[in-house]
Amino acid sequence: MTLKTWQKNGLRMVAFLLVLLMLVLAVGHYLMPQSNRYLEGYTAGGILGEDFDTIDVLVLGDSNAAQGIAPMKWYDEHGITGYTYAAGWMSMYNLYYRLKQIYEEQNPQVVVLCTAPAYTKKGSETTMQSALGDIADELLPLLRFHDNWKYLTPGNLLTEKDYSWRDVNKGYTPITDVAGRPNTDYMYDTGVSEPIPLLVQFYMQRILQLCADHDSQVVLITVPAAVGWNLARHNGIAAFAEANDVPYVDFNMADQNPGIDWTTDTADGGTHLNWLGAQKVTEALGNYLLTHYDLEDHRGQDGYESWDGDAQTYRDQRTDIQTRVTQNAGIV
Repeated sequence: MTLKTWQKNGLRMVAFLLVLLMLVLAVGHYLMPQSNRYLEGYTAGGILGEDFDTIDVLVLGDSNAAQGIAPMKWYDEHGITGYTYAAGWMSMYNLYYRLKQIYEEQNPQVVVLCTAPAYTKKGSETTMQSALGDIADELLPLLRFHDNWKYLTPGNLLTEKDYSWRDVNKGYTPITDVAGRPNTDYMYDTGVSEPIPLLVQFYMQRILQLCADHDSQVVLITVPAAVGWNLARHNGIAAFAEANDVPYVDFNMADQNPGIDWTTDTADGGTHLNWLGAQKVTEALGNYLLTHYDLEDHRGQDGYESWDGDAQTYRDQRTDIQTRVTQNAGIV
Protein backbone atom coordinates (compact mmCIF):
# COMPACT_ATOMS: atom_id res chain seq x y z
CA MET A 1 0.00 0.00 0.00
CA THR A 2 1.56 3.22 -1.15
CA LEU A 3 1.02 6.54 0.54
CA LYS A 4 -0.75 9.29 -1.30
CA THR A 5 1.04 12.56 -1.97
CA TRP A 6 -0.89 14.46 0.71
CA GLN A 7 -0.09 11.75 3.26
CA LYS A 8 3.61 11.95 2.46
CA ASN A 9 3.53 15.72 2.78
CA GLY A 10 1.71 15.38 6.08
CA LEU A 11 4.36 13.02 7.44
CA ARG A 12 7.12 15.35 6.27
CA MET A 13 5.41 18.23 8.05
CA VAL A 14 5.05 16.26 11.28
CA ALA A 15 8.70 15.19 11.11
CA PHE A 16 9.77 18.78 10.48
CA LEU A 17 7.77 20.07 13.45
CA LEU A 18 9.19 17.37 15.73
CA VAL A 19 12.76 18.23 14.74
CA LEU A 20 12.00 21.94 15.18
CA LEU A 21 10.58 21.31 18.65
CA MET A 22 13.65 19.31 19.64
CA LEU A 23 15.90 22.13 18.45
CA VAL A 24 13.86 24.75 20.34
CA LEU A 25 14.04 22.71 23.55
CA ALA A 26 17.77 22.06 23.12
CA VAL A 27 18.56 25.74 22.52
CA GLY A 28 16.36 26.68 25.48
CA HIS A 29 18.41 24.39 27.71
CA TYR A 30 21.68 26.03 26.67
CA LEU A 31 20.20 29.51 27.25
CA MET A 32 19.26 28.73 30.84
CA PRO A 33 21.48 30.63 33.33
CA GLN A 34 24.65 28.89 34.47
CA SER A 35 23.66 29.41 38.12
CA ASN A 36 20.32 29.26 39.93
CA ARG A 37 21.30 32.58 41.54
CA TYR A 38 20.12 34.34 38.38
CA LEU A 39 16.97 32.45 37.48
CA GLU A 40 14.72 35.31 38.65
CA GLY A 41 14.95 39.02 39.32
CA TYR A 42 14.83 38.20 43.03
CA THR A 43 16.33 35.13 44.75
CA ALA A 44 13.55 32.59 44.19
CA GLY A 45 15.91 30.26 42.32
CA GLY A 46 17.81 29.54 45.52
CA ILE A 47 15.20 26.92 46.37
CA LEU A 48 16.88 24.64 43.82
CA GLY A 49 19.98 24.60 46.02
CA GLU A 50 18.15 23.42 49.13
CA ASP A 51 18.47 19.81 50.22
CA PHE A 52 15.81 17.40 49.02
CA ASP A 53 12.48 17.53 50.90
CA THR A 54 13.50 20.05 53.56
CA ILE A 55 10.97 22.86 52.94
CA ASP A 56 7.87 22.61 55.15
CA VAL A 57 6.22 25.92 54.16
CA LEU A 58 6.36 27.20 50.58
CA VAL A 59 5.25 30.77 49.86
CA LEU A 60 4.31 31.50 46.23
CA GLY A 61 3.88 35.07 45.06
CA ASP A 62 5.19 38.16 43.30
CA SER A 63 7.36 41.09 44.39
CA ASN A 64 4.99 41.88 47.28
CA ALA A 65 5.83 38.48 48.76
CA ALA A 66 9.54 38.68 47.89
CA GLN A 67 9.81 41.92 49.89
CA GLY A 68 7.18 41.07 52.48
CA ILE A 69 7.71 37.53 53.84
CA ALA A 70 11.01 36.54 55.51
CA PRO A 71 11.00 32.77 56.19
CA MET A 72 14.34 32.69 58.02
CA LYS A 73 12.62 34.55 60.86
CA TRP A 74 10.40 31.46 61.30
CA TYR A 75 13.37 29.12 61.44
CA ASP A 76 15.35 31.33 63.79
CA GLU A 77 12.45 31.61 66.25
CA HIS A 78 10.49 28.38 65.76
CA GLY A 79 12.54 25.98 63.63
CA ILE A 80 10.07 26.13 60.71
CA THR A 81 11.72 25.65 57.30
CA GLY A 82 10.14 27.98 54.79
CA TYR A 83 10.95 29.50 51.42
CA THR A 84 9.47 32.47 49.57
CA TYR A 85 9.39 31.59 45.88
CA ALA A 86 8.48 34.95 44.42
CA ALA A 87 9.58 37.48 41.82
CA GLY A 88 8.27 40.57 40.08
CA TRP A 89 5.22 40.14 37.82
CA MET A 90 4.71 36.49 38.66
CA SER A 91 1.30 35.35 37.43
CA MET A 92 -0.80 32.39 38.50
CA TYR A 93 0.23 30.72 35.24
CA ASN A 94 3.91 31.09 36.14
CA LEU A 95 3.32 29.88 39.68
CA TYR A 96 1.48 26.74 38.58
CA TYR A 97 4.34 25.55 36.38
CA ARG A 98 7.02 26.58 38.89
CA LEU A 99 5.18 24.66 41.61
CA LYS A 100 5.23 21.54 39.43
CA GLN A 101 9.00 21.89 39.18
CA ILE A 102 9.41 22.51 42.91
CA TYR A 103 7.46 19.34 43.73
CA GLU A 104 10.18 17.38 41.94
CA GLU A 105 12.53 18.18 44.85
CA GLN A 106 10.36 19.44 47.72
CA ASN A 107 7.13 18.29 49.34
CA PRO A 108 5.93 21.21 51.48
CA GLN A 109 3.39 20.54 54.19
CA VAL A 110 1.81 23.96 53.63
CA VAL A 111 1.65 26.09 50.49
CA VAL A 112 0.97 29.78 51.10
CA LEU A 113 -0.46 31.20 47.87
CA CYS A 114 -0.28 34.99 47.73
CA THR A 115 -3.19 36.55 45.91
CA ALA A 116 -1.77 39.65 44.19
CA PRO A 117 -0.81 37.57 41.09
CA ALA A 118 -4.52 36.84 40.55
CA TYR A 119 -4.82 40.37 39.18
CA THR A 120 -1.37 40.66 37.59
CA LYS A 121 -1.35 41.91 34.02
CA LYS A 122 1.41 43.87 32.31
CA GLY A 123 0.61 47.16 30.67
CA SER A 124 -2.20 47.08 28.14
CA GLU A 125 -2.21 43.29 27.76
CA THR A 126 -5.52 41.47 27.80
CA THR A 127 -5.96 38.54 30.15
CA MET A 128 -5.60 36.16 27.21
CA GLN A 129 -2.41 37.85 25.95
CA SER A 130 -0.91 37.66 29.44
CA ALA A 131 -1.85 33.99 29.74
CA LEU A 132 -0.47 32.97 26.35
CA GLY A 133 2.80 34.82 26.94
CA ASP A 134 3.40 33.41 30.42
CA ILE A 135 2.39 29.87 29.54
CA ALA A 136 4.60 29.87 26.44
CA ASP A 137 7.53 31.11 28.56
CA GLU A 138 7.03 28.24 30.99
CA LEU A 139 6.72 25.53 28.35
CA LEU A 140 9.51 26.81 26.11
CA PRO A 141 12.69 27.89 27.95
CA LEU A 142 13.90 29.45 24.70
CA LEU A 143 11.28 32.17 25.10
CA ARG A 144 11.84 32.67 28.82
CA PHE A 145 15.64 32.93 28.57
CA HIS A 146 16.03 34.29 25.06
CA ASP A 147 18.08 37.31 26.22
CA ASN A 148 20.76 35.05 27.70
CA TRP A 149 22.38 34.43 24.32
CA LYS A 150 24.65 37.42 25.02
CA TYR A 151 26.21 35.59 27.98
CA LEU A 152 27.12 32.44 26.04
CA THR A 153 30.79 31.89 25.39
CA PRO A 154 32.79 28.96 23.96
CA GLY A 155 34.00 28.37 27.51
CA ASN A 156 30.57 27.98 29.15
CA LEU A 157 28.49 26.60 26.30
CA LEU A 158 29.05 23.00 27.30
CA THR A 159 29.84 23.61 30.97
CA GLU A 160 27.56 21.80 33.40
CA LYS A 161 25.16 24.21 35.09
CA ASP A 162 25.61 24.74 38.82
CA TYR A 163 22.28 25.05 40.65
CA SER A 164 23.64 24.55 44.15
CA TRP A 165 23.49 28.19 45.30
CA ARG A 166 21.49 28.73 48.50
CA ASP A 167 19.93 31.96 49.74
CA VAL A 168 20.41 32.72 53.44
CA ASN A 169 17.17 34.73 53.44
CA LYS A 170 15.22 31.93 51.73
CA GLY A 171 13.80 34.00 48.88
CA TYR A 172 13.16 37.16 50.89
CA THR A 173 14.80 40.42 49.79
CA PRO A 174 15.51 42.80 52.72
CA ILE A 175 14.71 46.40 51.77
CA THR A 176 15.89 49.20 54.05
CA ASP A 177 14.57 52.14 52.00
CA VAL A 178 11.74 54.15 53.50
CA ALA A 179 9.30 56.18 51.40
CA GLY A 180 6.12 56.54 53.42
CA ARG A 181 2.56 57.61 52.73
CA PRO A 182 -0.30 58.72 54.96
CA ASN A 183 -2.19 56.02 56.86
CA THR A 184 -5.36 56.47 54.82
CA ASP A 185 -8.19 53.93 54.50
CA TYR A 186 -7.55 52.28 51.15
CA MET A 187 -9.84 49.33 51.96
CA TYR A 188 -13.05 51.37 51.95
CA ASP A 189 -16.26 49.76 50.69
CA THR A 190 -17.21 50.68 47.14
CA GLY A 191 -20.02 48.15 47.08
CA VAL A 192 -18.43 46.12 44.29
CA SER A 193 -16.36 42.99 43.90
CA GLU A 194 -13.61 42.56 41.30
CA PRO A 195 -13.95 38.98 40.10
CA ILE A 196 -10.84 36.97 39.27
CA PRO A 197 -10.57 36.43 35.49
CA LEU A 198 -11.90 32.99 34.59
CA LEU A 199 -8.63 31.71 33.11
CA VAL A 200 -6.76 32.85 36.22
CA GLN A 201 -9.35 31.06 38.38
CA PHE A 202 -8.77 27.92 36.33
CA TYR A 203 -5.03 28.03 37.03
CA MET A 204 -5.58 28.79 40.70
CA GLN A 205 -7.77 25.70 40.88
CA ARG A 206 -5.00 23.74 39.12
CA ILE A 207 -2.61 24.93 41.84
CA LEU A 208 -5.05 23.78 44.52
CA GLN A 209 -5.40 20.39 42.84
CA LEU A 210 -1.63 20.05 42.44
CA CYS A 211 -1.23 20.75 46.16
CA ALA A 212 -3.93 18.21 47.01
CA ASP A 213 -2.21 15.60 44.85
CA HIS A 214 0.92 16.09 46.96
CA ASP A 215 -0.93 16.26 50.30
CA SER A 216 -0.01 19.93 50.82
CA GLN A 217 -2.46 22.14 52.66
CA VAL A 218 -3.13 25.56 51.14
CA VAL A 219 -3.83 28.96 52.61
CA LEU A 220 -4.42 32.11 50.56
CA ILE A 221 -2.95 35.34 51.90
CA THR A 222 -2.68 38.94 50.77
CA VAL A 223 0.44 40.90 51.68
CA PRO A 224 -0.37 44.49 52.73
CA ALA A 225 -0.27 46.90 49.78
CA ALA A 226 -1.83 50.34 50.02
CA VAL A 227 -1.25 50.74 46.28
CA GLY A 228 -2.65 47.93 44.14
CA TRP A 229 -5.05 46.36 46.63
CA ASN A 230 -8.57 47.28 47.69
CA LEU A 231 -11.77 45.84 49.13
CA ALA A 232 -13.14 44.96 45.69
CA ARG A 233 -10.18 42.65 45.07
CA HIS A 234 -10.43 41.27 48.59
CA ASN A 235 -14.04 40.37 47.87
CA GLY A 236 -13.06 38.65 44.63
CA ILE A 237 -10.48 36.48 46.42
CA ALA A 238 -12.82 35.83 49.35
CA ALA A 239 -15.48 34.53 46.95
CA PHE A 240 -12.94 32.20 45.32
CA ALA A 241 -11.73 30.97 48.71
CA GLU A 242 -15.26 30.21 49.87
CA ALA A 243 -16.17 28.45 46.63
CA ASN A 244 -13.05 26.28 46.83
CA ASP A 245 -13.13 25.71 50.61
CA VAL A 246 -9.67 27.16 51.27
CA PRO A 247 -8.75 29.54 54.13
CA TYR A 248 -7.98 33.16 53.28
CA VAL A 249 -6.09 35.73 55.36
CA ASP A 250 -5.94 39.31 54.09
CA PHE A 251 -3.44 41.31 56.12
CA ASN A 252 -4.90 44.51 54.64
CA MET A 253 -8.15 44.07 56.57
CA ALA A 254 -8.51 45.93 59.85
CA ASP A 255 -9.11 42.77 61.90
CA GLN A 256 -6.06 40.98 60.41
CA ASN A 257 -3.66 43.88 59.87
CA PRO A 258 -0.39 43.17 61.75
CA GLY A 259 0.08 46.85 62.62
CA ILE A 260 1.47 48.21 59.37
CA ASP A 261 2.39 51.89 59.62
CA TRP A 262 2.50 53.23 56.09
CA THR A 263 4.57 56.24 57.15
CA THR A 264 7.53 53.95 57.98
CA ASP A 265 6.89 50.38 56.76
CA THR A 266 6.99 50.82 52.99
CA ALA A 267 9.88 51.32 50.60
CA ASP A 268 7.98 53.02 47.79
CA GLY A 269 4.89 54.84 48.97
CA GLY A 270 2.72 51.83 49.70
CA THR A 271 3.30 49.40 46.84
CA HIS A 272 5.82 47.18 48.66
CA LEU A 273 6.89 46.66 52.25
CA ASN A 274 10.36 47.34 53.60
CA TRP A 275 12.15 45.39 56.36
CA LEU A 276 9.97 46.91 59.09
CA GLY A 277 6.74 45.94 57.38
CA ALA A 278 8.04 42.49 56.41
CA GLN A 279 8.92 41.70 60.01
CA LYS A 280 5.34 42.42 61.08
CA VAL A 281 3.73 40.38 58.29
CA THR A 282 6.15 37.47 58.75
CA GLU A 283 5.43 37.41 62.47
CA ALA A 284 1.67 37.41 61.91
CA LEU A 285 1.83 34.72 59.22
CA GLY A 286 4.14 32.63 61.38
CA ASN A 287 1.68 32.78 64.27
CA TYR A 288 -1.11 31.71 61.91
CA LEU A 289 0.93 28.75 60.67
CA LEU A 290 1.83 27.65 64.19
CA THR A 291 -1.80 27.86 65.24
CA HIS A 292 -3.33 25.98 62.32
CA TYR A 293 -0.68 23.44 61.27
CA ASP A 294 1.52 20.90 63.04
CA LEU A 295 4.93 22.13 61.96
CA GLU A 296 8.11 20.57 63.31
CA ASP A 297 10.96 22.43 64.99
CA HIS A 298 14.04 21.38 63.00
CA ARG A 299 16.65 23.40 64.90
CA GLY A 300 19.57 21.18 65.87
CA GLN A 301 18.26 18.15 63.94
CA ASP A 302 20.50 16.02 61.76
CA GLY A 303 20.21 17.09 58.15
CA TYR A 304 19.45 20.72 59.00
CA GLU A 305 22.97 21.86 59.84
CA SER A 306 22.97 24.24 56.86
CA TRP A 307 19.78 25.87 58.17
CA ASP A 308 21.35 26.35 61.59
CA GLY A 309 24.33 28.00 59.90
CA ASP A 310 22.04 30.22 57.82
CA ALA A 311 20.17 31.22 60.96
CA GLN A 312 23.42 32.45 62.51
CA THR A 313 24.21 34.46 59.38
CA TYR A 314 20.68 35.84 59.45
CA ARG A 315 21.14 36.97 63.06
CA ASP A 316 24.50 38.53 62.23
CA GLN A 317 23.05 40.67 59.44
CA ARG A 318 19.74 41.45 61.15
CA THR A 319 21.14 44.09 63.52
CA ASP A 320 22.74 46.05 60.69
CA ILE A 321 19.58 45.90 58.57
CA GLN A 322 17.41 46.96 61.49
CA THR A 323 19.72 49.89 62.24
CA ARG A 324 19.74 51.13 58.64
CA VAL A 325 15.97 50.96 58.15
CA THR A 326 15.16 52.62 61.48
CA GLN A 327 17.58 55.41 60.66
CA ASN A 328 15.93 55.86 57.26
CA ALA A 329 12.53 55.90 58.93
CA GLY A 330 13.65 58.43 61.51
CA ILE A 331 12.78 56.08 64.38
CA VAL A 332 14.73 56.77 67.55
